[in-house]
Amino acid sequence: METIGKLMQNRTKAPPVSNQSSSVNKANQKQWSREQADIYWRNQFVASMKTISPVFTVDDSNRQLLKALYQWVWGIPGVLDVSKGLLLHGSIGVGKSTLLKGLQNYAAKIARYCIGGADAGLTFQFTSAAEIALQFAEKGITGLNLYTDRSCMHNLAIDEVGREPMDAKHFGTGINAIQTVLQLRYEQRYNFYTHMTTNLDPDKEFSQRYGAYIADRVKEMFNVIKIEGESRR
Repeated sequence: METIGKLMQNRTKAPPVSNQSSSVNKANQKQWSREQADIYWRNQFVASMKTISPVFTVDDSNRQLLKALYQWVWGIPGVLDVSKGLLLHGSIGVGKSTLLKGLQNYAAKIARYCIGGADAGLTFQFTSAAEIALQFAEKGITGLNLYTDRSCMHNLAIDEVGREPMDAKHFGTGINAIQTVLQLRYEQRYNFYTHMTTNLDPDKEFSQRYGAYIADRVKEMFNVIKIEGESRR
């Protein structure tokens, strides 16, 4: 599993001003110092969050977290393990989904400007836990293949884990869809990232909802991050 940090050597080239730039202009882009590039990409990190929530602000309650997430994205050694996905948990309205959707936007921007749109393991799909349960209810186990089959698997962010039906049924056959997805993605954790947001406390509530197997392996799959503060809604 490649990390975005492996592309850091490409950061010194200034991104194109527009998609319509000619190949000559792209070839003649000025070279930036690492400091200039770092300032640009830090500003783009916040801009990506504002794309999701225009009222997003950097303040004392999230400054250190944003720094840690920025370092994780670029593979810079810090408080987060770059080999693991992100599990953001906390109360309703503290900005978990905004952060994860902002990261999705940011990763796509890096892939576009640094490596010409190639994925290289940077981007991820975003879906909700309820949608995964619905896919099983409509299509059965084949509805989960997009998230669990090694031949078509990809990096995945699952929003609002814990709010989905616990016993999704397909023609009377019921399973815990998120438990199944997490169990199968655990086996591929070194090849594909899994990210999640949840209002549940992983230490106290995951074992009851998803079983001891998943609860025991959460810290192997994820950087578990509690989002503090009051609701931003």
